[in-house]
Amino acid sequence: MLLFVLVSFLVTVKGDQLPTCQPSNFHYEYTECDSEGSRWRVSVPKPNVCVGGNPNPPVRGKDCKFTCTAGTFLDMESQDCKSCPAGTYSLGGGVRFDEWTQIPKGFEVKSESFSTENLFGKGSGEKEDNSTTCTLAGWKPRFFSVAAYSKDCISSLIYTANLVRAGRVKFEYQYEDDNSVFHFVVQNDQCMSYGDKGSSHWPSSTKANEWGSVTVNLKSGVNILKWKLIGIGGSKVKFEKLARIRLIEIEGVGYTSECNKCPAGTYSLAGNSSCISCPENTFSVKGSTKCTSCNSKTEYSVASSAKCTKKPACQEKDYFQYSTPCDDKQQTRKMYKWKEPKICREDVKEAKTFPASGQPEACPPCNPGMWRTNGSHCDFCPPSYYGDGSKACEKCPINTAPLYGIQFRWWNELPPNMKSICASSEDHGCSTKGGWLPSGDHIHSGLGHSDDAYLMMTMKISGFHGSEGVVDGKAVKVGEIDFVFELTCDKESDTSEPCQLFFMEQTEDRGGTSVVQSWKGSHSKQSYRYAITRTGPVTFSWAFQKTTHGDMFSHSDPTNDIDDMAKIYSIDVNNTLDGGASRCEPCPRGSEGNECVPCEFGKYIETNTTQCQECPHNTVIHTTHGHGIESCKACGEGLTAIKHKACFSNCLYSDHMGRKFDFAKFRGFHEVSGATLFTGSGTQYFHHFNFSLCGEETMGQTLCANNVSLAKSKHHLFDEDERVKSQVCRMIVIPPKGPRDKGISAQPVSLGDYLIEVTGNTSQDLFKMMKDEGFDQTSSDIFTHFIFKTDSTTKACQIGRKVIITLHCDISEKGNGTIELPSKCPDGTCDGCIFHMMWHSRHACPRCERADYEVVKGECINGKQKVHYYPPKHCMIEGGEEPLLRVVKCSTMTIEMYIAIGLAAFVAVILVTILLYCWNRNRSLEYKYMKLVSGSKDGELPAAETCGYDEEDEDEQFDTVEFKNKSFFQKFKGIGKKDDNPFESIQLTDKKAMSTL
Repeated sequence: MLLFVLVSFLVTVKGDQLPTCQPSNFHYEYTECDSEGSRWRVSVPKPNVCVGGNPNPPVRGKDCKFTCTAGTFLDMESQDCKSCPAGTYSLGGGVRFDEWTQIPKGFEVKSESFSTENLFGKGSGEKEDNSTTCTLAGWKPRFFSVAAYSKDCISSLIYTANLVRAGRVKFEYQYEDDNSVFHFVVQNDQCMSYGDKGSSHWPSSTKANEWGSVTVNLKSGVNILKWKLIGIGGSKVKFEKLARIRLIEIEGVGYTSECNKCPAGTYSLAGNSSCISCPENTFSVKGSTKCTSCNSKTEYSVASSAKCTKKPACQEKDYFQYSTPCDDKQQTRKMYKWKEPKICREDVKEAKTFPASGQPEACPPCNPGMWRTNGSHCDFCPPSYYGDGSKACEKCPINTAPLYGIQFRWWNELPPNMKSICASSEDHGCSTKGGWLPSGDHIHSGLGHSDDAYLMMTMKISGFHGSEGVVDGKAVKVGEIDFVFELTCDKESDTSEPCQLFFMEQTEDRGGTSVVQSWKGSHSKQSYRYAITRTGPVTFSWAFQKTTHGDMFSHSDPTNDIDDMAKIYSIDVNNTLDGGASRCEPCPRGSEGNECVPCEFGKYIETNTTQCQECPHNTVIHTTHGHGIESCKACGEGLTAIKHKACFSNCLYSDHMGRKFDFAKFRGFHEVSGATLFTGSGTQYFHHFNFSLCGEETMGQTLCANNVSLAKSKHHLFDEDERVKSQVCRMIVIPPKGPRDKGISAQPVSLGDYLIEVTGNTSQDLFKMMKDEGFDQTSSDIFTHFIFKTDSTTKACQIGRKVIITLHCDISEKGNGTIELPSKCPDGTCDGCIFHMMWHSRHACPRCERADYEVVKGECINGKQKVHYYPPKHCMIEGGEEPLLRVVKCSTMTIEMYIAIGLAAFVAVILVTILLYCWNRNRSLEYKYMKLVSGSKDGELPAAETCGYDEEDEDEQFDTVEFKNKSFFQKFKGIGKKDDNPFESIQLTDKKAMSTL
């Protein structure tokens, strides 16, 4: 309370000390608009200048929607529009922001990072403070523009405009980064999109040194304008490019009671709606009506300068050497040229002048495979010709063909298949507009460029001989590029990184330009070699960037002494379809046109006979000029060769246990999304995967695309350069926020270019990885693994990335089953290099064999019986979803009855056999007994020593023994009779002579 009294007393004392307000101390202002759109003009004293006085009475003011035209302002005294005086400008009912020495009042900058610590770099040993990086990457003033660059961040530039009437916003921008998305959105005071089609824009990318323009209509009331740069490159090494905004104009904000003074470096005439930039070597202060010239001898200035700068003494860094083109005499000379613009003095004592022009000297030869076509210009040898570059090209001998390639050794001019460009946001940011400069034995990036300049050199190749494929888990090399370079980076500071050289590749099926390798800081002269695995057209690029991060936001001084430079000494590419030939290769089967006579695809040249022989079964060959059977390579496990051209999965597989699988249900294209992620401010996004498992028709045709390019083309949803085709690909998806919004997909990337193998062998390492990832499995489960690979590298994955799609046999799953990502790594990967998905499905189970079925028979009804065949737990019935059922004929007799009848029959056979044996035995004994009886005398039996008859009389006395007509049953019955004579009387017949027969 005491403090309040003291403050009130001091204010009262201060008020008592101020003089009474005079009429000159008052100025006019409008009151707030009422519900009818009316307002009053009132006199208001200047604050802290006077007190009291007699203000003018209020009068009714202009309608709230009233505005003056551009180049005028509202005079509050007369309430009429009047022209702006010279040195000022006005938009009438709008505001313009085109001076960016600081973030203007009313703007807000926010930066936030993606929550991707579990996606990229984890386990790679790299740690980065994302909050610090995103702060550096956010929108920052850069004198003539406000700029930001992407670094896995969302950088937002926000302005709130309260419009008294419907208006518009116009902005000019520059944006050419493939690793980011530029988004402009208009929201109301509740931070909700208006839902109109025009309230959300995805500005298309611009070309180097070009500016794009976007105009959006605004509604009256509060409009929140947001410019967002969304970096979504992940851990991939990027070539960082700034996104810039140089002009923002907003109309409909109401009246302006005074005109704005033109900023320093510009001027205006009376009634101007904008200011005019001062040209080079002139300057102006704020509010100028004209530009003042600098002293042409001692001073200089760049365009839009606020002052002139004293010219320093010329030094060696202010000029560069170059060689003149060869003349008709095949001569050239070394020349020297001042960098443009020339900002140094030659007339001071300490100045250095460049050396005198060199004497004419013989032109160096053309590069191998090239010749001079018009006496001075080097071009590739025509078809069927070859040359070493020192003389005219010659035709290849009979039975030989030119071996095409690229061999750049000399750099007197830029080769015909190469282009170069320098890009900078500043008018004179590039000392040479052509970018890279040929310099005899090398080509270099040049000196004197601004800090934000980047120099791009591209080389186009139409394609390579051979065919793509995979051997032993690696992509077949169809060509190779080798170049020698040197990198010099002089600048070292805590707020910037040293210069960088990027080597990049762009193919038709990869979507945009990808960085193959990059080098940071100084590197001595060295070579780099890169294997080419694609046969289609390709563009290789070398990009040099002087500084990054902090220095990219500072204003460049043209007098800086930074000698950052990249040099390339040689470039070699082999096995190309175009280019030039430095030699001819022998053709075993003769030549035709400018090529060797090839074998049919799938055949190799037999070394001894030079005849074409077909490769063995399930092998592939990737050239039509392969020598020897070793040119044929076997496909990986579970893969099948397509006409000896490529290996693929035909959806059939047999594992090491002999189980057979049919994955026909998995043909076609499939998709799965990762876990939903959020940025710090709640922006939602996720990764979306597209893939194909098996089948020749989908091999390498899975598509991921960037639909942000819709703004570029009104007729195609996807721009050709924004597509990725492979076996497995991924893209980032930002879902729509409103019913009329459209979600975007961006940053497509290939994760699996080719299928390495299909295997049912779950190794211990793979089993452990599945367990660590959170998959619930046991050792008895049946798994089949489809393993894909890409050779494209990232910072964390130097040997490429791999995708494992595991098919898990689950007979309880319905339909095609469900696809699951690791529960502990819900975005598909735990280290950024190996991605894993598991597909639970009944169709992942092996086919049931007949021996595997459990047979259950039903009751026999009316001679028919149902027989059910039930498969085991991990077995898929072939040809149907239900257990197999058959109906067979049957009998009413039970199995027990069949067994009893069988046993009875068996016993009967045994008894009959015994009876027959006894009968036969009895007959033999009976015969011997009768022989004994017939040989006895007086009823006496013969002695034991004799059988009852002489052997020699046997044939003479009896020929046959005749039994009486008694059945065997009667004889058997008679044996049991009790009789004193146990013997049966048998009548013997006399022997008859042979003549009587």
